[in-house]
Amino acid sequence: MRMLSVALILLVAACTGATQETTTTVSSTSTTVISTTTTTVPEVCPPPPYEIGFFPPWLNSEGMDPSGVEPDVWTSVGGTNTTFYGRNVGSVAIALIRGTLPPIDWPGEKGTTTIDGTDAVAGMHPDGTWVVGWYEEPAARCDLYTMVFYPPWSQDDVGSVVHSMNRVGG
Repeated sequence: MRMLSVALILLVAACTGATQETTTTVSSTSTTVISTTTTTVPEVCPPPPYEIGFFPPWLNSEGMDPSGVEPDVWTSVGGTNTTFYGRNVGSVAIALIRGTLPPIDWPGEKGTTTIDGTDAVAGMHPDGTWVVGWYEEPAARCDLYTMVFYPPWSQDDVGSVVHSMNRVGG
């Protein structure tokens, strides 16, 4: 037993005489942020389902190649479909746009008219263009229409073209 006491004393002495080290553990948290970007390309509307029954004699009723026409404030809306009609000298006379209403409002007088039984608003923009806008119920995006008459146009010729239009398809 004496031997056990001596061993215990030596053990206690060894423990009290030793230097103690403190170990600190730091936990770190890492957060990863995943960014996703979604780009929505608007559905391209099909061609306007209208035929025009009246063209003034100076207008080419065959239409124009759209690749040769520079987009402007009326025709540059993404996802739309534009049919161009030109003058016999090659410049754009009419743009019939499916997929948007007029992108800008104008301070001038506007009147109402009908296009194949559908109510429309028409008027002259300060830049000299005549603009007509209408929509068909239930007014999904491809049921919105703008028709732009690039100067020079008389009010009578604009009215004759608009009133001659017939809806011929979907």
